[in-house]
Amino acid sequence: MDSAGDRGFGPTAATGLAVPPVAARAYAILALLFAFQTINFFDKLAFGISGVSIMQEFSFTPKQFGLLGAAFFIVFAIGGIATGLIFVGRYSNKSILLVLAAIWTISQFPVAFTHSITVIVLCRLLLGLGEGAGISIAMAVAYEWFPPQRRSLATAVILQGICAGFLIGGPLLTFFVVHYGWRSSFLVCGIFSLVWMAVWWIVGREGPFSGRLEDPGPQSRLPIRVLWFDRTVIGVLLVNFATYWVVGMAAVWLPPYLRLGLGYGAVDAGWIISAIYVVQSPLLLLGSALAQTMRRRGWSARISLGWSSGFALLLSGLALILAVRGEPGAPQTMLLALGFSMPSLTTIYCPVILADVVPPVQRARLLVVIISVGVMGAVCSTYGNGWIVSSFPGDPRTGYAVAFGLGGAVLLLGALIGFGLLFPERTLARFDRIRATVNAD
Repeated sequence: MDSAGDRGFGPTAATGLAVPPVAARAYAILALLFAFQTINFFDKLAFGISGVSIMQEFSFTPKQFGLLGAAFFIVFAIGGIATGLIFVGRYSNKSILLVLAAIWTISQFPVAFTHSITVIVLCRLLLGLGEGAGISIAMAVAYEWFPPQRRSLATAVILQGICAGFLIGGPLLTFFVVHYGWRSSFLVCGIFSLVWMAVWWIVGREGPFSGRLEDPGPQSRLPIRVLWFDRTVIGVLLVNFATYWVVGMAAVWLPPYLRLGLGYGAVDAGWIISAIYVVQSPLLLLGSALAQTMRRRGWSARISLGWSSGFALLLSGLALILAVRGEPGAPQTMLLALGFSMPSLTTIYCPVILADVVPPVQRARLLVVIISVGVMGAVCSTYGNGWIVSSFPGDPRTGYAVAFGLGGAVLLLGALIGFGLLFPERTLARFDRIRATVNAD
């Protein structure tokens, strides 16, 4: 374990307070946040599953298709940053989630009824604008309802929505694409968003840990330069960049890779995507339970969250590199499953690190902006993969192998960053010293 200076993590761990009870409404909120993320990834996956049909209908090259995917994630990042800096803290998180879901709904329906590439591009950009802050606001809402000791599991449940999005969305959206045309998948996503909005309007509330009732320690804000240039905060951003590199690959390029790079049919590719994300669901729950157990037994956050992030990216990077060197079949599918599933563990560990070390009044904004900036990893992977695949016009399998192998290398680099920069206890101690100085003045 870490040095003595690293033992004890977060206000509750330091004071030995009992775990506060969780209200029954908290679990209803958590279920809706789960559904929120499921719909979020339905929206992303619809574009990838429809990718081959879109490229054929509009005569897109892989580079042009990758540019469209990259444009989505650029606006995704901009939308997240703008939401964090302008709206978070001024409006309730319930209202922000409702507006985001409305943007998703509005952006889906026109695609289902148009043959204009301009309309499709504009709707994709609008969707990116609305989705940028989605996952981070969802986590901030969950942290309003669950105490620090239970946030890892709450985060894991939200992220199960991603698994469900891929697990259910793979065969479901493929069914609509095959039987009713690719536009029908966007119509389905719009209807799901509309239904979610109605339920959230009725059930959504502000939670008891929204800031005013949070941990009893110092509540003063940290100076921006102290907060944003801390080593652990920078490490979380870079680890998030590596993770989103793979998220972008999964959302935009995994379906075309299975079909054009490995030769699977549309239906088989849909089921393989589901099979890949069958692995992710229990992995998220086991990973969150393991982290909470380690912390409860006295392991430092440096190990239970920081090192765990590093190991997750290390193993996923190796799996992805080995997968592209193999032949189609069960072993390759399992390696792809590990490569695309294990980075999701960092989306549990890193937000929990930030939630515990950052003052509650600054937490939601930091989560939104950090995650949104990290999304630039998806921008790089979606456009970069298109450029790489286009460089091998007569050999798409080699092009996809090079692109996905590069993704593995990025994950390995992210692992080194996780091991070298994530020091939550030292960051917490440093922030406490600075807040004490500010309060004394």
